[in-house]
Amino acid sequence: MPQLPLTAVYLDFESPECDRVWSWLSTTAARGEVEVRPFWNQSALAGSRQGPWERSAPTSGLELLALAEFARERGRDVHLGLVDAAFAVLHGESADATGLELWLAIGGRAGLDMAAFTADVERWRAEVGLWHAEARDELGVTAVPTLVFGERTAVYVELDEPVTDPTAAMALLGQVAALADCPVRELRRTSG
Repeated sequence: MPQLPLTAVYLDFESPECDRVWSWLSTTAARGEVEVRPFWNQSALAGSRQGPWERSAPTSGLELLALAEFARERGRDVHLGLVDAAFAVLHGESADATGLELWLAIGGRAGLDMAAFTADVERWRAEVGLWHAEARDELGVTAVPTLVFGERTAVYVELDEPVTDPTAAMALLGQVAALADCPVRELRRTSG
């Protein structure tokens, strides 16, 4: 039986687990095919079903996801460039950047017009809300990183360590895809 293809991944830029999964996927051919979708993880961390529309105050995580939606409209290469820049700045060489410095670093690295983004920021926040609601309501996503195989199979994946070898990365993706086809609700390694 053929495996379901990896079609999407839900990510939150502030999550170290998402950074690790994105690095893994970027080592594979899936990077060129997968659709990167935003999921505002803050609501899941708070233990509620609150989505981006119900936030009580602006958060940098939500704003970065909105910036990615702005980049998506400018094309796949720009969008993936923003995704890479966000993870690099938040979890890599500039992990201590905050506020405006953070925005400028990420937006500048992706070559975005920040004035155009801020002029219509509510639209981009709404896009995040739509993706978030779809993930939660249609696919049962409660946390990220979550991979989507085919149209309807969502699988939460948390890696213990980075997977940087291309052969190992492809093998792992094949194994996860195979599990996505199985009637497994949860699989958790508890030792070794």
